[in-house]
Amino acid sequence: MPLLALALVAGLLVGCAHAPRNAPLVRRDPEAGYRFQTAHGQPDGTGLMVALFFSGGGSRAAAFSYGVLRELAATRLPNDRRMLDEVTTINAVSGGTFTAAYYCLYGDRIFTDYEGLFLKRDIQGTMLRRWLTPANSVRLLSSYFGRSDLAAEYYDDLLFHGATYGDLAKATAPRPFLVINATNISTNTTVQFTQDQFDLIGSDLSSYPVSRAVAASSAVPLLFTPITLKNYADRVPATGPYLPLPTSASDIFASYRAELTDNLLSYQDVTKQPYVHLMDGGLADNLSLRNLLDAVTLAGGWDNVMDRLRGRGVTKLAVIVVNAAVEAKQDWSHHEETPGMTSVIAALSSSGINRATRQTVTLFEDSLNIWRFQRTRRRSETGEQPKIYFIAVDFHGSKDPAERAFFDSVPTSLSLPAATTDRLIRSGERLLRESPAYRSLLTDLAMDQPAGPSLPARAR
Repeated sequence: MPLLALALVAGLLVGCAHAPRNAPLVRRDPEAGYRFQTAHGQPDGTGLMVALFFSGGGSRAAAFSYGVLRELAATRLPNDRRMLDEVTTINAVSGGTFTAAYYCLYGDRIFTDYEGLFLKRDIQGTMLRRWLTPANSVRLLSSYFGRSDLAAEYYDDLLFHGATYGDLAKATAPRPFLVINATNISTNTTVQFTQDQFDLIGSDLSSYPVSRAVAASSAVPLLFTPITLKNYADRVPATGPYLPLPTSASDIFASYRAELTDNLLSYQDVTKQPYVHLMDGGLADNLSLRNLLDAVTLAGGWDNVMDRLRGRGVTKLAVIVVNAAVEAKQDWSHHEETPGMTSVIAALSSSGINRATRQTVTLFEDSLNIWRFQRTRRRSETGEQPKIYFIAVDFHGSKDPAERAFFDSVPTSLSLPAATTDRLIRSGERLLRESPAYRSLLTDLAMDQPAGPSLPARAR
């Protein structure tokens, strides 16, 4: 009899185990919801706009990006604001989403509790123990509830405490606009957790938990399972200019713009995509920098983007890319033994992501260089446009070979020794501070002031 009762309880747990479902929209409203144009953290008239991009890489990425935030907070500008106060957006992937989401929700509280709460906690071990509890082991037998759903529950208990995108939208203090990125595994394209993206599937982002967005973006294949969204595009009439459409102008962006628009429009056919399954954002773009490239493409090129920024009073745009990728070394060529399947899969995944990352950075730099060259020739026609500072912060910016080798040895996990975490944080601070492009930005900001120090002071 006890065995029968146990079996009945287990059956009930499996039957009831279903991940929370995203809610449908009542109607589309381009002026409502969590969108960049309605969010806090817009340019404040200082002329400086800072956009951050945090890569994936588990706790390594979370700690490294946290170090960059600390340095931004420590840098005082000539107007006595902090550089961190000028950040208007944070795009983040996988491990970088923990730091980005926590800061965008709680602001400077991150500098007092985040290290002990998350960075120096054994997240991976605790999560594994949660998976192995009898009740959760039974829940995981359900086809509608997976390990990423359990991870989202843990992240919510630990960090986010029920916070939704509606809470982000209602924040009274100015905060950067948060863009968490995951990968649609059916199309291998990026899905952004913004209302503009959720409009495409007729869904209301405001009630969606931030913890589930973080879980989707950090759902590493094999270890985690997909986070699933339901597509409601057939329920909500398509009204308003909620989709960027290709222009008739013939230019170098035309074909790629058409491809991007086709991808966005594909969600409208619910018969082909009734559900959207999401996994690690790094599978499509480990820097989330393609978001900016795509936005430039859909806008018709850098000239159009710069004209819009200039119209809003922006004179300087700083793009800070925090890349926590490592180059793990393999010594297979020194041994006759056949490499194991697990290590082969991990190596192929890492090398593919790193190659795509390098290509993205090259594409971004090339597009900027082409625009700068063309701008120089047309300056008399277009007038002075905002200056762009591309600031890359990564481990290979270190001048010390031993330090580079050390960071290449840090695994992609959610559990690191405290000493390693401290070293990652300090490295993020120092590598940003020593970046030539960052120092150039600080020098230009100081020169804009009628009187003041040669460089903005660093807060202590």
